[in-house]
Amino acid sequence: MHGRTSAAAAEAKAMPAEKSRPDKHDAITRAASETFLAEGFDRASLDQIAQRAGVSKQTIYSHFADKQALFLAICTELTEKLTIPLRRPRSETGDLRAILLRLGEDALAMMLHPASLDLHRLIVGAAARFPELGQAAYDTGAGRMITDLAALLEERSRSGDGLSRPLTAGEPVMLAEQFIGMLRGFHQVRGLLGIAAVPSAERKSYVAACVDLLLRAA
Repeated sequence: MHGRTSAAAAEAKAMPAEKSRPDKHDAITRAASETFLAEGFDRASLDQIAQRAGVSKQTIYSHFADKQALFLAICTELTEKLTIPLRRPRSETGDLRAILLRLGEDALAMMLHPASLDLHRLIVGAAARFPELGQAAYDTGAGRMITDLAALLEERSRSGDGLSRPLTAGEPVMLAEQFIGMLRGFHQVRGLLGIAAVPSAERKSYVAACVDLLLRAA
């Protein structure tokens, strides 16, 4: 009994050190990402994640309060990683059409990335139980894209660069939402259903058509 107590005390003392080790944290989040994407929230267990990460379940608890906290952290992290290429509009310089073409191609490629499609399925399946997850995913993904694109359109409309007229209040956000919605179109639906994506040349032409439609509308 004394041996067990001593072991528990030693493990408790080790927890702060474990928590401070980024390699452990990275191993846990990487293993959790793989497990949640493969199994879904309900079927994934902390035992599976611990085994895949090569750590004890207690080590996971030293980093995350419970499975739900780990799940929320992983989904937010994956969303942020996938949307890195899209976080540039405010600082972009150059021709507006060229900026929109690049943004559109990056955004559509991100939407159709296998990890993005898996994450989308995972979040949609869990959002009813965890509404904060749906909100977090929207804020770091589509919401962020819309905010940044709206700011870019408003700025360019004031300078007369690429847009034929100044935009009125509310128009930048509306146009940004319409543009992101056009990009998504049925491409993402087909991807979610496992239907092969159209060839990249066709996707590029589609993005160009969306950009030209946006610029004509503005």
